Amino acid sequence: MNDGGLKKRSTPSYLNPLNVQYIEEIAEEYKKSPQNVDESWRYFFEGMALSQAQTLAKNNTSPVSDFDFELKVIELIQNYREMGYLIADVNPLNRGIKTHPLLALSRFGLTEADLNRTTKSGHMLGMPTTTLKAVIETLTKLYCSPASVEYGHIEDPESRLWIQKRVESQFLLEPLNTEEKIRALHMLAKAEVFETFLHKRFVGQKRFSVEGTDIIIPMLDYLIDQASKRKTDEVLIGMAHRGRLNVLANTFNKDPRLLLAEFAGKLKVALGAGDVKYHMGFSQNTLTPSGNQVHLSLMPNPSHLEAVNPVLMGVARSKQKLKGDTARTRTLPVLIHGDASFAGQGSIYEVLNLSELKGYTVGGTIHIILNNQVGFTTDPSEARSTPNSTDVAKMLEIPILRVNADEPDAALRCMLMALEFRNTFKRDVVIDVLGYRRYGHNEADEPGFTQPLMYEQIKSHPRPRELYAQRLIHNKIITEEEVQKYMTELDEGLDSALAESQKATFQHPMQSFGDRWKDLERPTKDNIFLPSKTGVNKEALLDLATEFLTIPSTVNVHPKVQKIYEDRKLMAEGKKEIDWGMAEMLTYASLIKEGYSVRLAGQDVERGTFSHRHSVLADIKTGKKYSPLNHLTDVDADFDVVNSPLSEYAALGFEFGQSLSNPEKLSIWEAQFGDFANGAQIIIDQFITSSAVKWRRYSGLVMQLPHGYEGQGPEHSSARPERYLMACAKNNIQVMNLTTPVQLFHALRRQMHRKYRLPLIIFTPKSLLRHPRVHSPLEDFKNKHFYEVLDDAMDMAAKENVKKIVLCSGKIYYDLLAKKEELNNETVALIRLEQLYPFPKEILINIMAGYKNATEIIWCQEEPKNMGPWGFVYMRMRHSLNHRKMYYVGRKSQASPADGYMHLHLQEQKRIVTTVFED
Repeated sequence: MNDGGLKKRSTPSYLNPLNVQYIEEIAEEYKKSPQNVDESWRYFFEGMALSQAQTLAKNNTSPVSDFDFELKVIELIQNYREMGYLIADVNPLNRGIKTHPLLALSRFGLTEADLNRTTKSGHMLGMPTTTLKAVIETLTKLYCSPASVEYGHIEDPESRLWIQKRVESQFLLEPLNTEEKIRALHMLAKAEVFETFLHKRFVGQKRFSVEGTDIIIPMLDYLIDQASKRKTDEVLIGMAHRGRLNVLANTFNKDPRLLLAEFAGKLKVALGAGDVKYHMGFSQNTLTPSGNQVHLSLMPNPSHLEAVNPVLMGVARSKQKLKGDTARTRTLPVLIHGDASFAGQGSIYEVLNLSELKGYTVGGTIHIILNNQVGFTTDPSEARSTPNSTDVAKMLEIPILRVNADEPDAALRCMLMALEFRNTFKRDVVIDVLGYRRYGHNEADEPGFTQPLMYEQIKSHPRPRELYAQRLIHNKIITEEEVQKYMTELDEGLDSALAESQKATFQHPMQSFGDRWKDLERPTKDNIFLPSKTGVNKEALLDLATEFLTIPSTVNVHPKVQKIYEDRKLMAEGKKEIDWGMAEMLTYASLIKEGYSVRLAGQDVERGTFSHRHSVLADIKTGKKYSPLNHLTDVDADFDVVNSPLSEYAALGFEFGQSLSNPEKLSIWEAQFGDFANGAQIIIDQFITSSAVKWRRYSGLVMQLPHGYEGQGPEHSSARPERYLMACAKNNIQVMNLTTPVQLFHALRRQMHRKYRLPLIIFTPKSLLRHPRVHSPLEDFKNKHFYEVLDDAMDMAAKENVKKIVLCSGKIYYDLLAKKEELNNETVALIRLEQLYPFPKEILINIMAGYKNATEIIWCQEEPKNMGPWGFVYMRMRHSLNHRKMYYVGRKSQASPADGYMHLHLQEQKRIVTTVFED
C-alpha cells in the first residue's frame, strides 16, 4: 500500500452480486472444466456433489431440486449481505425488522414450506448443516440489527471480505464491557442535561440542539479513546451548527462559564468581530479514559453547512506532513454532517472526489451523518432523488454503516469498525446515525407546522439516555439512584457555572498564536506597509538556477520545453532579462533553500494553463514526471505541486486549510482562469476574507487568478477584482495586480518574510507571460523589494511637463505605454497601482505630488465601469486630489464582464487607449 493507501483493484467473479442464472452458469462451467472455475467455487461444487451423492444413496431421490434449492439459498445469503441494510432496525421512530421485495422468499423462488428444509449453504456463514429458517435468522441478526452495513457497491475484494468477516464474526453485535457502558451512559447524561439546562435558562435562544442524536457525544468520546490506543495524537473535527455547543461542552470540555457567558451576553468582543456561538471553533488537549493525551480541534464553520469539509482535510494533510506521518494515523480527520446537506450540497461530491487523489488524500476521513430525517422543514422525499442521503458516497468503495441512535452499544461498535477500516485501508468511512430532531430547526421553530405526524411521535419518544439507563438498571449494571444522583450533580454544576458567568465580563481565549504561530503577530496599520528584505544576491540566484535548470540526461525533455530551459539559463547568467515563468521558479527555489516548503495546487499548474511554468517535466519516452525543484541540494523543505481535479470549491478550501496549519509553508491556489474562482465564492467570503475577524484564524494563502482582457470573451477575461475589493476592510487581505516578474518575486517572498500572515490575491497575467516588455533585470531581484506603486520611469525634469496623471493597474499599462511611445507624448505620466489593498494611499499621494503641473487625473481600466477597481480607488482618493478631479476612462457599465467577439474587444480597447491621450 503506497503513501496514500491507493491501490489498483480487481474483482473476482465470486464476489459480485449473485443470482441463480449466474451461479448456474458457473455450475455448467464446472461440469465441463472444473479447473477453469475459481478455487472457492470449485471447492463449493465438490462439497455439494459429495453431499448429493450421499443423499441419493440414502433416499434414492433426484438431485435436481436439492441442487436448485442450494443455489437459491446462496443467492439469498448474498442478497442479505448486500441489501440487509434495507430492512434493518436502524430507525428509532420505526423500530423492528422491515420487509423488502428483494429479500422476500418469493424473490428467490422459495416459500415458507422451504423454511424447515436443511441446507449446507450455511457454511458460508460458518454454520453447520441447518435449516433455511436458521440461516435467515442468522442473516437477520448479522445484517439487519440496529447496526447494519452497506457494502455491495464495493468491488475491491480485500476490503469487501474484511467487512464481511467483521460483520459475520458478530463484531457489531458484541456488547460493550461494563465500564464502557457506564461511561456511555454518563456521556448521554451530560448531553441531555446540557441541552435541558439551556432550554430552561435561555428560553427561545438558538442553540441547535443535538437532542435526538445525543449518541454523537458518547460516539466521539469512544472514538477519541480508541484512536489514542492506535497511536493517534490529534483528532480534527469539522461540523455544522447542530450539536456544536454540546460537543464543545462535553467532548472538548470547554469552560462552561465561558459557554454560558456567551448566552448571557457577558463575553467581551470587538464591534464587528466574532461570530455566533454555534459557529466558533476551539482546540484543547484532553486525557482519554485510556490515559493517553490527544489534541482536539473543532474547526470554525459558517452557516454554509459543508464548507468546512475541504478546509479540515487541508489542515489534516498539512499536519500529517509536519509530523512525518506517512501512515496517516497520528492525525485523524472526522466530519459530522446533516443528512439533508450531505445529499444536497455539491461540496460533498468534490470532497469525496479528493479523498483518494495522491495530492489530497488524508488516509481516510470518518464521516458521521446525524440523520434527523428532515432538513430544516423539508422531508427527505423533497430533498433528494436517492433513497438514502449517503448514496453519493457510493462513488467511493467504502462501507456505509447505519446505526440506530437509540442503541449506544451498536453505535460505538460501528465507530470502532469505522476506525479500524480507515486505518487499515486508508480510505473514508461513512456512519449514518438514524435519529431525529427533538425540536424544530432551531428552538424557536414549531416543527408541527410541517411534520405534524413525526413530531407527535417525537413528543412521546423517550430520550436515548432514559432508554439506555433503563437497560443498564434492568441488567443490574447501575441503579436508578446512581443515575439520578449523576444527573443532579451535572445540573448543579451548570447552575454554579451560570452564576459565575454572570459576575464578570469574560474575554474569549486567544488561540490564534500558539505552537507554530507563536513568533507571528496580527497585521495592523502600523506594520502593514513595513518593507521586507526580500532580495537575493546574484550569486545565490545563479547557483539555484544552475541546480533546477540542470536536467539529468536520463530525463527526455520535450524539445520546446528544452528551449524554454535553455533560455532560462541565459536569464540566470544575466544574458537575458527574467520573464514571468523564470521569476516564479526563482521565487520557489529561493524559499525552499531558506527552509520554507511550497505547495502550488490548481488545474494544470505543473505546466501552467498558458504553458509558461513547466515546473514539472514529463519524460517524452516514459511519461514519468521529474520535478526540478525537488532536487535542490541541502534543503529540508520541498516543492509540492499538484494538478487538481476540476474543482474550485473544495480545492480552494483544501489549500486554505493547508495555510492554517503551517505558517512556514507558502500555500498557493491558482485558478485556470481567474473567473473560475466564482465556483469557490463561499470559501472566499466565509473563510479567506473573514476568518481572522470572525474566528481569529489567520492565513497566508495566495490565490493566483489569471486576469486581463485579450478578447477571450466574458468568462476568460475578468477575475472579478471588484468582488475582492468590496470585501476589503481592516487589513484583512491583500489584493495585487502585478505588471513585472520581479514584483511577483518580491511579493511572494514577502509572504513568508513578514511577521504576520495575510491572504494574498494576485491577478496574474495571461498575454503578459510572453510580452516582450514584461521582463525584469537580474539586478532587481537582488537590490529591490516589493513596490506597492510603480511611478512613471521619467526623470524629475520631465515631470515638470506632465499635464495629465493616468492611474492604472495590470495589463492595461502596457497598452497605454505603447500608445504613449507611439505618440511620443511627454505630458502624460503612467502610474501603476501594483497593490490595490491595503490601499497605499500615502505612497500614491507622495508620488503624485511630484507632478506639480498636472491638472488632470484619470483612472484607466479595461473592466466595465461597474466592475474592476474604479469605484474602490475613487472612494479612497476623492478627498486627496488637491482640488483636482479624477476622471474615469474604460468600458461603460455592463452586465457581462467583456465582449464576446474579438473585433468588438479590439474596438473597445482602441477607444479606451485613445481616449486617455485626447486633450
